[in-house]
Parts: sequence; structure tokens; C-alpha cells
Amino acid sequence: MKKIKNLLLSLGLIPLLISPTLAADEKLAPQVVEIKVEEVKANAEDKNPQNTLDKKIEEAHEVKSKSDSKKNPSPSYSSWAVKDLSDAQFMGILPAKTFYEGRDFRKAVALEDARETYKLSKDKLEKSGLKTGGDFAFKDLSRLEVLNSISKLLNKNAFDIKDLRDSKIFLGSADEKYLKEKIPFQEMICLYKRAVNKVLQDEGKTSKGFFYEVNNKGNKIYMLGSIHVGRDWIYPIDEEILNALKSSDKLFMEIDTTNKKEAKKMEEKLYYKDGKNLKDDLGDELYARVLRIFKGFGLTEDKLIKLKPWAVYNTLSLDPRLDAPKASFGVESYFVAMSLLNKIEIGELESMEFQANLLANFDQDAYIKMIESVTSEIERNGYKNINEGVDKMLLAWSTGDRDKMKKILSRPGDEASEKFNEALLSERDKKMAQKIDAMLKKDGKKTYFILVGSAHLVPENSVTGILKNMGYEVIEK
Repeated sequence: MKKIKNLLLSLGLIPLLISPTLAADEKLAPQVVEIKVEEVKANAEDKNPQNTLDKKIEEAHEVKSKSDSKKNPSPSYSSWAVKDLSDAQFMGILPAKTFYEGRDFRKAVALEDARETYKLSKDKLEKSGLKTGGDFAFKDLSRLEVLNSISKLLNKNAFDIKDLRDSKIFLGSADEKYLKEKIPFQEMICLYKRAVNKVLQDEGKTSKGFFYEVNNKGNKIYMLGSIHVGRDWIYPIDEEILNALKSSDKLFMEIDTTNKKEAKKMEEKLYYKDGKNLKDDLGDELYARVLRIFKGFGLTEDKLIKLKPWAVYNTLSLDPRLDAPKASFGVESYFVAMSLLNKIEIGELESMEFQANLLANFDQDAYIKMIESVTSEIERNGYKNINEGVDKMLLAWSTGDRDKMKKILSRPGDEASEKFNEALLSERDKKMAQKIDAMLKKDGKKTYFILVGSAHLVPENSVTGILKNMGYEVIEK
């Protein structure tokens, strides 16, 4: 299990952002799109602001994501719905594939979509150990019927529109004509998302993460340890954490993942430029084994042979299949979406260039040993053990079980992996702590939110431990 331990540690240390992607279909992953909002006249369905939770964007705007191609036209939806639609994707009650179908979310919902949304919402609650009212038979797809279905979903004995309004699930009019209108797809999704989120928050069925607070001179620093990959069952995240982000002046991550220009530059470090290729470094036998795995996931040899060992190892570390943990469901992805939608500035403690150099300049022989190790694991067991290990980490993160995470992170690995982990931890932790120390000592009474890998916060000798040694009180939330 040493090789698995090493892979798991990597998921708590380096965001999986500077790596080539395999050919798995990403249409089931949340879509965090760049949104350009343009002023237009409100449509009739947008005149009532009942679906907005943020007064800043309740005016009726038309929002269209960029079109990737004519084959996959952009979806259309109103700006008041964006936050709830984004959350619904991460929570798994709105399949991201709908964003690739050129959907107009403002149009009346179809029967198939209503049934699927209800089922996904019901499954979400029941998998969290909550009782629902069972199945629901849709007929006219009116607002009133959808509100009735939500009462059924929440296991209410009798439908009460006042209860849904008091719960801030439904914010609209109780006018009979309005209630009998066909409900737009986006409105239905927003109502289900709010309902599911509210009951999970109320029942404490949310992800706790590894959350900390440090104060000095009127400055407040929130710190959250993340896992760089995820699944939909880790959402929603506890409201206390989300409110802390919303109250923050700036979000600091390890690297600013929204800097596409910098990411493009760093991608060049993935490839050989000196005339060598991967086969030269791995040797014929190991190269052939790695190629066999990559071909199984749709990557052609002309793409693989140009990759450097560090890029190959980074890519092999995660199962690319649709039902596996994904970076697109990771905590960074969610917090980027939250920050963009709440107009929170994003900064970085390190940089893409720093992390790319750190990975690219690590000992080549150690990389080759780690590639051989993970290749052997995949050949014997596929990604079964790797995915199970990731899910154990996600469960520890979701429940906020620091002791379990410490055990996972402290298990000994082989010589190459221990060397790798030391390179990714020791000096980086010191520098992160120094930057946080500088933020806390500045005048200005600022609130910052720090989001870094859990391995940088949970162990006693990590950033939190260094801050304690500096004299700070680090509060575990």
C-alpha cells in the first residue's frame, strides 16, 4: 500500500492542474464558465425576483456561456439563477451534460427533466441518511406542482406554501395564476437546490473540511485544508465555511487557477524540447507498459512520447473514467466558482511557475521509480485501490476527522515517495506560514480566506504548527 499512500499524499499537496488530460468525457463534471453579462430587457419570466438569493444580481440579465463549438452550443440562463445552477451541478442534482446540449434553461421544464431532478434530489437526501416522502408523479409541470413535489421530497405530510416561503426555498408570489404557470427549467432547479441544501444544512449533513481561524491586530485569517479532487457527495459544504468565504476580502489559493495565460505558459514544461522523449528515460519495457495503460484511455502514442516523466506520473495518479474522483469536483474548483460568482478577488500563495518548476525539477530517477510502482498497481488492480484510498480521504475531509487524516498522511511510503513528499512539504509550509504571518501583521483589519491542500494544515508540523510556534492561536473550527 506504500504506492497508494504516495498518490494520496499528492492529492493533498499539489493541485492537479498542470497535467495533460486523458480522453474521458468531461460532460459529467461541473462547468465553471467565464460569464459575460450584458444588459438586456427582462423577459416576462424574469420580472419576479423570486429566484434570487443575491440582491446584487436579481435584475434580469441574459447570461450565455462561451460556445466551445457549433456542435456544443452555449446554454442560456438568467443571471439570478447562476449561483444555484452552479451549486446544483456540484451537489449532483443537475447533470453537467445539460450545459453541453445548448439548453435554454429559461424555457418550460420537460417531463423527463422534472423526473430526473426529483430522483437525483431524492437520492441525494436518502444517501445522507434522511427520509423522503418517496416518489412523485408529475402531470402538468406547473409551479404549484413542483412546489408540491418539493413538499413530498422533504417528507411533509401536507403541502404548505407558507412553510416553503418561510424556509426561503420559494420566494415568489402566492397568486393563483402565477402558481399555475408552467415552471421554467432554471426555476425548478433553483427550488430543488435550495430545498436539498437547506435540509442538509439543518441536519448537519454537510462537509466540515479542516477549517481554522487565526486573528491578530484586527485581521482575520480563515484557513481551509482541501482535497484536490472530489465527488458530488462531498457537497454541500458547511454554511459556516461558505459564510466565512463570503465575508472575506480575498481568497488565497496555492495557485491562481483562473490565470489561463500563465497556465498556457506552464504547460510547455510538460514536454521534451531537447530531442529526447519518454521512451529514452523510461526504457523500452516500462514505456510499453505505460503506453498500454494510456491507450486504454484513448491517449495516442504521439501524445504520450512527448511527455516528461513528472507529467506522466501526475497524469497516471488519477483514474480518468467518468465515475472516478475528479479535479473538476475538487474543493478548489468549487471555491473558484464561489469566488467568481460572489466577486471575491483571487490571489495565490505560490504560483503556477513555482509549482511547475518544483515538479519538473524533482529527481528524475525517483519519478521513474514512482511511475513503475503506480504502473504495477494499475496493472494488477486497475484503479480500484487508488479510488478506494481517495474516497477514504474524502470521507475524512467531509466529516472533518483530523485524526483519520493524520493517520493517512503519516503512513510510511517507499524511499522515492518519501523523498517526493519531503520536497513538496517542508520548505513550502514554511513559506506559506511566513506569508500568512505577514498578512496578520499588516494594518487595515482585513479578512482573508486561505485554501491549500490538507497536508499543509492538518499535520502538527505543517503550516498550522509553524503559526502556533510563532505565537498565534490557531482555532480549529
